[in-house]
Amino acid sequence: SVVTQTKSGSKYDFTKYFTAIKPLYSDADVVFCNPETPAAGNVLVISGYPSFNAPQEFPRDLSKVGCNMINLATNHMYDKGAAGIDVTLTNWQAEKPLAIAGAYRTLVDSKNVSYFTKNDIKVAFLAYRDFSNAAVPNDYAVPSYHDEAAVREQLTEARKNADLVVVSAHWGTEDSTVVNDDQKEAARLFAELGADVVIGTGPHVVQAVDTIPRDQKPATIVWYSLGNMLSSQLQVNELTGVIAKFTVTKQDSGITISKLEARPTFMSYDWTVADRAAERLSGRTNLKLQPLGDASNEITAMFPNETSKSRQEFLTKTLGSQASVTFVP
Repeated sequence: SVVTQTKSGSKYDFTKYFTAIKPLYSDADVVFCNPETPAAGNVLVISGYPSFNAPQEFPRDLSKVGCNMINLATNHMYDKGAAGIDVTLTNWQAEKPLAIAGAYRTLVDSKNVSYFTKNDIKVAFLAYRDFSNAAVPNDYAVPSYHDEAAVREQLTEARKNADLVVVSAHWGTEDSTVVNDDQKEAARLFAELGADVVIGTGPHVVQAVDTIPRDQKPATIVWYSLGNMLSSQLQVNELTGVIAKFTVTKQDSGITISKLEARPTFMSYDWTVADRAAERLSGRTNLKLQPLGDASNEITAMFPNETSKSRQEFLTKTLGSQASVTFVP
């Protein structure tokens, strides 16, 4: 449904989905995005669940709306095999983002930490996933954080060479707001090895923001899950997400991270009672991504027992006290 609504003739345009929410992050210097799927539609067949492949316009349009630090380490990235990885990387590299991490053509490529410098802050960006829906025949195409030796090697190098180390982790129990033990163990390892920020994706719902203390350094900040953003999933929690914001400041003593903020979004669509009862997914129309505070009517139309206020309360409770929730009524 997400892809179908963007099609005009033989072309696709995803940028309109982001018109309403772009003001929530347009002041950011670096915009992390998790595209989730291969984007090799110019070579391989465009497809949806359970084996995904987005049009080639997807990287182009995400870049147009600001995405410039790109995570490709997900459970779906190998859905189209090595060919899908190759074309997806080609399409993303053509957009020249600040950094891409999490999917690689060769073992040599996978060992290279992705660095960039912004506002005199040198950033190392690494990305790992938990599992893969399609079997990955090697250790490098879509790296797993369960390969502890590789994680230690990469993070040790990153810590030596960067002011700020950011790790993307695609993990967690799907549709659960509870952080599981595997996530906590991996986050502790990332913190031990020098990660300053961990950005979590994968569960399709929002999870807590937490901190992990470190000796002689500020605590590692962990956004365990940002939830979904652009999707056509079915449950109210799956349609509620956040844009995570924070400020990185460089001083002689090192970097500090402050002003942790969650800006909520909601993804809505129209779906008749008959189509919903028949689970006719193709019947979903008028897909809209917007700030949570602007989606009050849509939320209640889709879920009569929910309001924008109840969604705000859900986010405040789930995220915890480490980040403030900025709600625009």
